[in-house]
Amino acid sequence: MKTIQSIFLCGCLTLAFNTASAQYGGYGNNGMGRQQSMGMGGAPSDASRYTKSPETIEKERTESTNKTIESLKTELNLDELQLIVIKKEIESGNKKIYDLIKNEETSQEDKAREIEAITEKMDTTINTFLNAEQKTKYKKVIEARKELMDKIKDKRLR
Repeated sequence: MKTIQSIFLCGCLTLAFNTASAQYGGYGNNGMGRQQSMGMGGAPSDASRYTKSPETIEKERTESTNKTIESLKTELNLDELQLIVIKKEIESGNKKIYDLIKNEETSQEDKAREIEAITEKMDTTINTFLNAEQKTKYKKVIEARKELMDKIKDKRLR
């Protein structure tokens, strides 16, 4: 169970941190973006080669989503109908999270709240398609994901 949660959470967090880092220049530029990497003539340096292309980010997001779905399929023993519906829900939720992360006008606090709301909606929808035994197992997945998120939040606050 924890494996599923970890994979899903790591995929979302990796996407979130990579996108946020790329928006601000990342890689040790102290949030200064490309401004700090300009030479005397004002020409940009090689800092841009470290940012991921949208295609690469989309590919990573898709791979992460597929891993999560495969883990859930195995852990919850999903039938084909459940698999189709849950896959669509996870893909839709991850797309919303990805779009939210790309939005530079939204504060980090608002993004965190929105991501939490999207995730809760996904969990609620997924639960409606599970039987009693699967719901119990999925509840453990959710709990492990929340524990991991709390650990990450604690590290960030230090």
